[in-house]
Amino acid sequence: MSFDLDPAELVSSALTAVLLAVPLAFPLAAAIITGPRRAWSRAGLAMGIGLLLGVLLAVAEAVAGPFGALGGVGGVVLVLGLLGAIAAAVLVIVLEDGTAFSAAVGIAACALIGLGEPGQMGAGLSFVTSSVLVVLSAVVIEAVALVAIVGFLVAAAGRVRALQVGVAAAGAVGALLLVIAPLVPMPFGGLLISVLVALAIGSIVAGVLEALRARREPSAVPEDA
Repeated sequence: MSFDLDPAELVSSALTAVLLAVPLAFPLAAAIITGPRRAWSRAGLAMGIGLLLGVLLAVAEAVAGPFGALGGVGGVVLVLGLLGAIAAAVLVIVLEDGTAFSAAVGIAACALIGLGEPGQMGAGLSFVTSSVLVVLSAVVIEAVALVAIVGFLVAAAGRVRALQVGVAAAGAVGALLLVIAPLVPMPFGGLLISVLVALAIGSIVAGVLEALRARREPSAVPEDA
């Protein structure tokens, strides 16, 4: 690989990095909100540390030579993290309040996804461009985009229970599609639409069920003094 910088390649790779960050952000958000609210910051920190280490490993691999070992190991680590995110998403839907176990699952999933994704991103772009600077710029841009999008999703999910279920449903669908992508390739548009549809359906169904449950609960009648 070279250290040349082609502006067209840089713009194209940056846009690719941002677009790929969108569907991956949902499994990460689901993994963060699976535990008790006080543990969300720990899962977010695990994601941040994982991304930082993943980016540093991607930089080392790019400087040392073509992506090889890191791409393979990163793929395994990423798949493990996505499977953990699916489990975390299921726990979000099943549990009203997170537990220590669900928090541990979410933290592990965030760390693994953060650690594995930069190497996968770099390995994928190495087949598109020969510029080390373009690849590393895209890796960093994707990491920053992930942090921003995940932060937005977690903040939104923290306001309404229905949105938590919606994010969890979207995270489970997104993680599953990303896991099977090597076996059953799907266009990016189809992946993004599937995730957004899961978000909408999950939020609507959860909102309707919550409203029905609220109607069935007997109203509190103040006792006469």
